[in-house]
Amino acid sequence: MKNTILKTISITMAAFFVLVIFAPTFVSAQNETKNADAALENLSTFGEFVKKLEGSWDVQTTGRNCQTGAPIGATTPSMLTFNYGGTMQEFGTRNAPSLRGLGLGIWNQKSARDYTSAFQFFRFNADGTLAGRQIIRQEIDLSDSGDEFTSTATSQILDAAGNVISSGCSSGVATRFE
Repeated sequence: MKNTILKTISITMAAFFVLVIFAPTFVSAQNETKNADAALENLSTFGEFVKKLEGSWDVQTTGRNCQTGAPIGATTPSMLTFNYGGTMQEFGTRNAPSLRGLGLGIWNQKSARDYTSAFQFFRFNADGTLAGRQIIRQEIDLSDSGDEFTSTATSQILDAAGNVISSGCSSGVATRFE
């Protein structure tokens, strides 16, 4: 009799401990299901498409006259990486690496293939002192295949005190880096 009571108490205690240990996992699984359902709902809002903007891109950027759209200067390569969650990195070749930092920023999806992004990088004088920063804002149109995009952008160059000293426009064509 004593053994039966002890056995029942032991099994009950073990069941209680298992419940306490695994209860957070059950709740977590329910939240993941809700998050997955929300993600699927968001995808259906934007329609069906092959690929999204996330990933790395080889970009050819051409400076443009903001009023006429005429090209200004040479076309230069850059690389953009769009991360899941809305952050991004940029590295351009228009300025020497000693005169500029890495571009860091954000991006957003407006519709199935339309995106916006904004990033900035710090600019330096030849002696290494801070010259200011440059901010680029762009509109991106992703192709139907998801492997190319075109963009238009505006930029502002700010001095070290944050005053706008110059502004410009550009366009870009990009292919997905794979």
